[in-house]
Amino acid sequence: MSVNSIHNMQNRLILIKAKEMGIEGRLLIPGCEDFLTLKYKDKELIINKTRSDRLPLIAGLLVRNKDACSLLLQSRGLPVPEYMTVSQMSGELTDFLNRNKKVVVKPLDASRSIGVTAGIEKKADLIDAIHTARLHSELVIVQKHISGYDCRVLVIDGEVAGVLEYRPAFVEGDGNSTIGQLIDSLNEERLGRHGARELGTLKVIRKDSERLLKNLASQGRTLWNILEKKERVQLFYSSDIETADEITEIVIDRTEEICETNAEMAVRAAQALNIDVAGIDFRCVDISLPLNPESEGILEVNALPDLTDHVFPFRGKSRDVAGAYLRYLFKE
Repeated sequence: MSVNSIHNMQNRLILIKAKEMGIEGRLLIPGCEDFLTLKYKDKELIINKTRSDRLPLIAGLLVRNKDACSLLLQSRGLPVPEYMTVSQMSGELTDFLNRNKKVVVKPLDASRSIGVTAGIEKKADLIDAIHTARLHSELVIVQKHISGYDCRVLVIDGEVAGVLEYRPAFVEGDGNSTIGQLIDSLNEERLGRHGARELGTLKVIRKDSERLLKNLASQGRTLWNILEKKERVQLFYSSDIETADEITEIVIDRTEEICETNAEMAVRAAQALNIDVAGIDFRCVDISLPLNPESEGILEVNALPDLTDHVFPFRGKSRDVAGAYLRYLFKE
């Protein structure tokens, strides 16, 4: 079986790394990428991306229910933004919006940001957001909006394996390059990493993006403008992220910068839900500083975290998370 015939990026990364480590890997069912069979010496495992038989069924169910997930995190003393679980608008929910000024609405048991609306400040918009979320779940979570940047902390077998920060895409001038050239350099930093071009499906920032060109125009800029040294220009904004069907964020590796307090929080969050390979989503201003529970917190826990961005960030080091995952699976 050729790895090039595998469509799912995460499966390709796992199979490529498995071959490097002398682990046999193949599809369990030819033509179906739901399950991989891995074999090393006399041990054989079946996995679903970063999910194996070590993930309890109840853990997978709990993490899909945002109410249950938040309650368990709170019971461990972890900072979770204030929230309500509702099915419709109410006076109590209006008070919640007025008290918190800005909120986020999420389906109770959906995943991958489906049905999520962020940055809600008006009652009418909140009603619309609840309606949108209820298309995917009978109950919805209305959560206090948290300022800062989204960070994903990957925990494998009780240890932090990688930390990423997601920011709306921007470029910073060097005094010589145009905005278009700076975008090319940003993309090249990702595509130039070992193995990136061979995978062939890695997305980058498109210079012909209508959103990008519109944002530049609103700042009186074009792709041909040269930026002064350290001058920063936003290519996208947070409002672009929610509905974007293209790359509008850059991913920055922060593994060496996370403070010990936040790393311990991420491990405790994974343990609270009994998840062996977990993606802990923080929202904070600076991951190198302990979270301020009044204005920062843990938003979600993911039981099927993607490894791709850890291997191919736009900025920072590439992390061998696929190797860490396979070493965990075969550590005996």
